[in-house]
Amino acid sequence: MVPLASHEVRWFFEGGVHQHLPLKQWFETVTPLPRPDGLPGPEWTGRQGDQPDIYLLIPGSTDLGIKWREGELQIKGRVAALGAQLFAGRHQGVVERWIKWSYRDLPEPWRRLFVTPAGNGLIAVPVRKIRALRKLRLDWFTGTAHEVAADTPVDRGLAIELTDLECNGKAYCSLAFEAFPDDSGIHLAFTRAVGQFLDGLETELPLAGSLSYPAWLLQKV
Repeated sequence: MVPLASHEVRWFFEGGVHQHLPLKQWFETVTPLPRPDGLPGPEWTGRQGDQPDIYLLIPGSTDLGIKWREGELQIKGRVAALGAQLFAGRHQGVVERWIKWSYRDLPEPWRRLFVTPAGNGLIAVPVRKIRALRKLRLDWFTGTAHEVAADTPVDRGLAIELTDLECNGKAYCSLAFEAFPDDSGIHLAFTRAVGQFLDGLETELPLAGSLSYPAWLLQKV
């Protein structure tokens, strides 16, 4: 499979989405960029009874994410940590570059790693998720961005995801921006679009809450 390169920033919060109603309302209603007439709001998908994503953690390693999701092995490696960045003049987040590979139809020994990792130094952590997604198309030639339906295929875009999480019996939520592909102009397009989206958000996004999934999960185990 061809790997997916991305440019990302993510924040985590204690408590589920419904404990952060201003954040949820902003995500569902903000319209800072052009969007088609009649485009519905984001749809929440997933149920607490569904199979969780299972993360395989390597103690001390925050630059490798290994996940089993819906019968697929997904491996993400951090290519670069670009450091803290200020968005919309008040939100701070750590921007990183990642590459992801996905594999299906793996032999059974690979699947068993996510069930019985004890003894090999790895830690398996189930995470249940309910997600809402919005998507932007980023035009390379004009530098403009406009919103499209979340299921619209785009060659160059930005996914904005708000996720309700359950980990070790506790509720959390996460806001993430992920731009792709990681071409030479994506950093500027990413910074501009994220800043435009966050400009109307009153909930503070602090630097201390900006982590990757591997870094956040290692704090929870």
